[in-house]
Order: sequence, then C-alpha cells, then structure tokens
Amino acid sequence: MEETLQRRLYIAQALLFGLPALVAGGGVAGLAVYLFCFDAHSYLNNREALFLLSWALAGLCGLLGWVWLSVVYLRRGRAALRKTGRLPWVGLVLGVLAALGVVGLVAYNSLSGSSWRALGYLMVGPPLLVCSAHLAWLRGVSRR
Repeated sequence: MEETLQRRLYIAQALLFGLPALVAGGGVAGLAVYLFCFDAHSYLNNREALFLLSWALAGLCGLLGWVWLSVVYLRRGRAALRKTGRLPWVGLVLGVLAALGVVGLVAYNSLSGSSWRALGYLMVGPPLLVCSAHLAWLRGVSRR
C-alpha cells in the first residue's frame, strides 16, 4: 500500500480508537496515581496500592510510547519507525500488557455474573491495542 494512503489510514484509526482511549486511559491512570500518592491508605492496603500504581504507570508508559511512535511515524514515515530506539517500544509493550489486563478484568467480571457496568472499562485502554498492532506491523513490513 502506498505510504500516503497508509498514513491517512493510520490517522483515521488513531482518531477513532486512539484519541478516546488516550483521554479515558490517561484520566483513569492519572486518577490511580493520584489515589496512590494522596489517598491510597484510606481505601487500599499496601499490596493493592502498589498493584494499582504499577498498573497505572504501565498504562501511562503505553500511552506515552504510543504518542511518541505515532508522531515519529506520521512525521517521518516507516523508515524512521524502524530506526526508533527501544524506549518507546518498551513503553508500548507495557501499555499493551496493561490493556490486556483490562480485557482480562472485564472478561472475569462478565463471566462471573457481575454487573455489565464493567464493559465501560473497555474504553480505557484496549482500543489502543488496534493502533499498537498497526504500528508494530508497520515496523515489520519491508519496503518493496
């Protein structure tokens, strides 16, 4: 597929899936970090607070990695995406793991007969899985 068409497709994908997930996921992760820093001891014990903090930080790393790699791709193309260092890719992998944790949590709540309200969490990070997979595919595709 031609590079300009591929970029337009990625822009549409990022606007449709990435932006809402960025706002929702960033808000929830920021709230979790706030709870850990200022109000964790009133609601959570130490293990729960550390788990919440690590999950939130992994999500924030994923969001930052996605934004970084998206800007690199949209400004300089596939070749620059391949030359990008490991740091944003590691952040993206951490974010993918955090988003898969959200999917697991929603699946557990749905299968255990809990409330359907847990489905709202699917907007917090999992839509970025589509954009992340696209970036990984773009990095791996050889230019012919």
